[in-house]
Amino acid sequence: MARPARPASIAPSPTPPVAALLALLALLVAALALLASNAMTERLLRADARARIESLGTDLLRRSPELGPMLRGGGVSDAGLATLEGIRAGGDVLQLRLLGTDGRVLVSDGAPDLAAATIATRVALRDAEGPAGTLEAVLDQAPRRALFRDAVRLAEGSIAMFGGAAFALLVWLALRRQRESTAEAQASFLRRHDATTGLATHAEFRERLDAALAMAREQEWQVGVQVIDLRRFREVNETHGHATGDLVLSLIASRLRGVMRRGDTVARLAGDRFAIVQSVLHEAGAAARLAERLAAAVAAPFALPGNLSITVAADIGLAIAPHDGADAETLLDRAEKALAIARAEPDAAIRSFEPALDAEARRQREIERDLRAAIADGALTLHYQPQFRLRDHALVGFEALLRWHHPERGMIPPGDFIPLAERSGLIIPLGAWVLRAACAEAARWPVPVRVAVNLSPTQFRQGGLVGTIADALATTGLPGHLLELEVTESLLQHDAEETERLLRAIRALGVSIAMDDFGTGWSSLAHLWRFPFGKLKIDRAFIRDLGHDPRLSAIVATIVALGRILGMTVVAEGVETEEQARLLAHEGCDQVQGWLYGRAMPAEDARALMAAQAEAAPRKVA
Repeated sequence: MARPARPASIAPSPTPPVAALLALLALLVAALALLASNAMTERLLRADARARIESLGTDLLRRSPELGPMLRGGGVSDAGLATLEGIRAGGDVLQLRLLGTDGRVLVSDGAPDLAAATIATRVALRDAEGPAGTLEAVLDQAPRRALFRDAVRLAEGSIAMFGGAAFALLVWLALRRQRESTAEAQASFLRRHDATTGLATHAEFRERLDAALAMAREQEWQVGVQVIDLRRFREVNETHGHATGDLVLSLIASRLRGVMRRGDTVARLAGDRFAIVQSVLHEAGAAARLAERLAAAVAAPFALPGNLSITVAADIGLAIAPHDGADAETLLDRAEKALAIARAEPDAAIRSFEPALDAEARRQREIERDLRAAIADGALTLHYQPQFRLRDHALVGFEALLRWHHPERGMIPPGDFIPLAERSGLIIPLGAWVLRAACAEAARWPVPVRVAVNLSPTQFRQGGLVGTIADALATTGLPGHLLELEVTESLLQHDAEETERLLRAIRALGVSIAMDDFGTGWSSLAHLWRFPFGKLKIDRAFIRDLGHDPRLSAIVATIVALGRILGMTVVAEGVETEEQARLLAHEGCDQVQGWLYGRAMPAEDARALMAAQAEAAPRKVA
């Protein structure tokens, strides 16, 4: 289903009602606690007054043993009368009355100050003999009221602070939950929608493909999957910047949606790769026709701001359910395999899945498994192809070439397993092994000549390359000037500044650097002079028909002249005939290698060749 070009904004979720209610409850509790503080103060004062009068009555009965009998109706003796006259109000007791068990007032003293904060208290007296009358008192509680009020105010402040803190905490929790809800909604949205194009993401694509396949099984119709990869898109990013690249991706997304039907899915899987789900197919030809419309839509030029016009092309791989697979994983995998075949074509192409592709994929997996084992077991070998100086045919070095003799498949060409090693990441341990083995062999050679080792761009991107080279030299004892590293032009397409830094760090080890296959890739004179190359190797494609096409002679002459201007040695690869060697010498080429001068040979044959050359005549290292 078509999606907007940009993801819609996510509306913030409302404050959770439970948190708001809890916050209001915290305020209400704090308010009620403050209102109840006065009532609590009065209760505390009355309880305190009662306890004090009870203590006073107990103390009177204890100090005056004759008081108990008098309170129970006994006669009043002279000593008892003296006791009664000694009972007087005092201190904070404003008025005091002592009544017997029969209600007689034995003592009445003091006059209350009605303006004072007073509390009247009545308590029953008891001694060892039982009830002993009643003690009534009016107390001045002003000092204690002030003391209690200070304590209550402290409590009120604590309650207010607690209520405020509780309210603030609950508000903070509510706001945090709101932010979390918004973030969760945004994350959920972004999991399903690509931020640059607004298309479905890979996860959303899989869900919709699963749903389409389930529906197709019920209705007995077909489902089409198309995977689209853009050609020349990397050049857009490198030449015009990622902002322009993102704009082109967004425009491509709009074009793809414009071709699709409602109910179908357009997704961006990653980078410059897109995918299509055709939910309902009644015949397989409809998928191919849609692929052609999609390719045409992508291929139309893009008119961008600043009078900029950009053109890209699309490779497309097709797979159709249930013929090519009944589940989403199988269907997508087979569309990817068809895409790989399309990408191998010289021009943008559309390819459908064929059963033979599965057999090839299985073969590739088996080779990768065996290659891992070969690296671990040391089952790989190096052969060495000699390089000669053209003017005097002096041996100047060897290029180390990797060879793999499979125990069941026989000799596997490097063109079959090197790309596989790069895709799988095995090129890192494999490259390190080649570097150490070549340095170790060159350190044993009877003549000090250079050994050249090829490096993959992947080794530069993975990091640690300079350390690997330094370790190989230190471990084997090979002087740095006897090691030459060959890199291809494609290396310059990725982060030119970082590549230059790495190459200069390698050059600082004393190692020389050669550009391999010059002229067949991305040649930029604006960058070439910046890099510390000491050698240019003319690709064999320019040598094969040298002498038959005059344009090739002009190309070779131009490369030789360029190398001379830049102070670089020029080497021609793939020299197989005397005529090719003569023409190269005429154009001023410095060095040659190829079958005319020697095929790649085992290490012992290379040592024998060096020994023979040394016996024939002393040679200097180029």
